[in-house]
Amino acid sequence: MRRSVVCVSVLVMVAGACASNTPTSNAPVTTPAPVNLEPAPEATATTPPPATVAPTTSEPVEQASEGSGASTSSTAPSSTSTTTSTTTTTTTLPPDPLPPNEQFSGTPLALELVAEVDKPTGVTWKDGDDAMYVSTQAGPILRVTPDATELVLDLTAETFEALPGSERGVLGVAFDPRDGRMFVNYTDIDHDTRVVSFELVDGVAVPESRREVLFIDQPGLGHNGGRLLFDAAGNLYVASGDGGASSGRDVEDTTLLLGTILRVTPRLDGDGYDIPPDNPHADGVNDRPEVLARGFRNPWTFSIDDDTGDIWIGDVGNNSFEEVSRMRPDQWGGNFGWPFYEGNDRRRSGAPDGVIAPVYAYGRSEGTAVMGGHVYRGDAIPELRGAYLFGDLTGPVWAIGTEGVSRLAVDRVNTMVGWAEDPDGELYVLSLRDGVFRLVPASP
Repeated sequence: MRRSVVCVSVLVMVAGACASNTPTSNAPVTTPAPVNLEPAPEATATTPPPATVAPTTSEPVEQASEGSGASTSSTAPSSTSTTTSTTTTTTTLPPDPLPPNEQFSGTPLALELVAEVDKPTGVTWKDGDDAMYVSTQAGPILRVTPDATELVLDLTAETFEALPGSERGVLGVAFDPRDGRMFVNYTDIDHDTRVVSFELVDGVAVPESRREVLFIDQPGLGHNGGRLLFDAAGNLYVASGDGGASSGRDVEDTTLLLGTILRVTPRLDGDGYDIPPDNPHADGVNDRPEVLARGFRNPWTFSIDDDTGDIWIGDVGNNSFEEVSRMRPDQWGGNFGWPFYEGNDRRRSGAPDGVIAPVYAYGRSEGTAVMGGHVYRGDAIPELRGAYLFGDLTGPVWAIGTEGVSRLAVDRVNTMVGWAEDPDGELYVLSLRDGVFRLVPASP
């Protein structure tokens, strides 16, 4: 398989655009974001927010070479089954009421270091276990308690070496609520995506229990997504990027699993998965039956709001815009626009009908790679309850309220690469360079 390269802008990890600006402001500022409940992308153009709301960074953006190349097929293992301001940015608000921005925008917050690990990529919790499980890009998966950090599984020999600028490696971890098996999403030494699972005994993975769940043949060297999440019924959601090849054309190919959010039910008795009967394409006629939604470039981070069923997605942009999207349950099967749109900006003609516009899009004056977060449902910071929190690789933390997007009063995260939500609804931010932080109220 030929894999050539294209220039993308990253800060050690996540592909964005080929050039970057240095954002400048720290202050918590609200950016007006008009409501657009019936988005019409054909008529909507996005203008970057003013520089006064831009994040601060003192670090240069590194340049990396990540893949483009000949398009190839993405296939599942044979064991799978398909049986059954002056801003003009656009915001689409969710159906449940958001808090007013004045309620939270000035709330002093802090980041409390809870796991000093190198290059974390995912954080999750196992039912009945208070420990935090952390996947790291280089291969080790760790079990972290206040007293110790223990090795659960080491995939270093199976995954691509975590070189500066590389998106590849171990990218996500989650636990099946039905039987407690640990699922891991990683790129193998051939650069392809694998999802595997293991039984845990006393917090350690049993090698002999390994199951091969999902395989995606990657056409390039980046844009792999990687996030894994389970719902309460045991359905697994997988973020899959466009593969870093063909300038996004592979996303249009409904025989492939690229540029999608996937939803499958892992088998409890062996390799592979089945198709949930309520998937929008469960019959496999108009799209692959695994596909919940299509039209993403690199949905590096996404979350499910259990209170509404909404799925919030941070989709890393190409040259101009980063976007936050929301998928309501009645939008399953929808198309979110890539490669026809970047943010609300049309890049090419021929888009399918009913493209779903992003909730919020921002330009290069604000950041380089969006890090989608979670709707806050915890109790520690009541001012934030109901707001959607997200950030950018360059480190700011933002929240969406009824008046738009506000920069929160918290220190910049050093190379932000993700978010996590614990069983109590409290939020955590992942720093590629420093580890895992809990978002907490600032001390008086």
